[in-house]
Amino acid sequence: MTDPSGLVAAQTQRHASLDPLLPPTTVPDRGDMLVATLARGTQVAGLLDIRTERGRRVWALTPLLGDHGGEGMEAVLRALRARLDRTPVPADSVCTLAWPSLDADCTRPLLDHGLVPVLALGVRVGATPRNPSGAASVAVRRSSSRDAGAVARLVRRAEPSQRCSSLVPKSFLDGTSPGSEWMAESGSRTGEPLAGMMRLGEAHRRTPGFASLLPEGNWGWIVRLLVDPRKRGRGVGGALVAAAHDVFARRGLERSLTWYSPLDSPAAAFWHRQGYRPLWTVWQCEPASALR
Repeated sequence: MTDPSGLVAAQTQRHASLDPLLPPTTVPDRGDMLVATLARGTQVAGLLDIRTERGRRVWALTPLLGDHGGEGMEAVLRALRARLDRTPVPADSVCTLAWPSLDADCTRPLLDHGLVPVLALGVRVGATPRNPSGAASVAVRRSSSRDAGAVARLVRRAEPSQRCSSLVPKSFLDGTSPGSEWMAESGSRTGEPLAGMMRLGEAHRRTPGFASLLPEGNWGWIVRLLVDPRKRGRGVGGALVAAAHDVFARRGLERSLTWYSPLDSPAAAFWHRQGYRPLWTVWQCEPASALR
């Protein structure tokens, strides 16, 4: 297959029928083309980009299924498995792909081939009612240089339990993105009023990691959200997110997004309560040779 344009057009149309927020399908400018033939002779494809990120060999797949859904995904994953069989695969490796979260037809073949949903891109459009639980006792403010020590202590306490996944390629999750930092404070008997923090930014199709994931326009981006484990369940996270939405509204941003892990049930439930729902899911298996 030398021209996948027919598959791209059909996939774009299928995705639009599943979720109006999905952008048109784009083909990466690098990678090897995998081609698979369905039972009735129709071909589907996938572009495979093999690269190194964080010292790990990453096999990143962009499926081009046209309108063939689960049948096409099954065929492309079989072709990827055959490619892995012909190539030495290091132990420190991972297979990864991003796929529309609402495409339930493809869930079964992804699971059957050993892929796990490690990350979701959650999106929110329009106003969302505030979560009032405990929020009245939480004050949110911009960070200052005086917060450095308290922030370092908060990160040490909160990050081990709130990190999305060490498997996530840097192209999907950029924790160094520029933006503003905000602090949440609440009363404390321990003398440590800092209860949480967040970093806010903006994202669009030209933001690294989002080119194939977002439609046109600017989005408010909750890049990072941390809550002191000792102060969870007291409205700290909800107060931070409400403040983020206020910031975005003042900037004229009616849509916002964040990354979270579907495997972290409390985190997923929290973001759903704040009005976010998954647009894309990142599926992975580690090592890459574990793909079935």
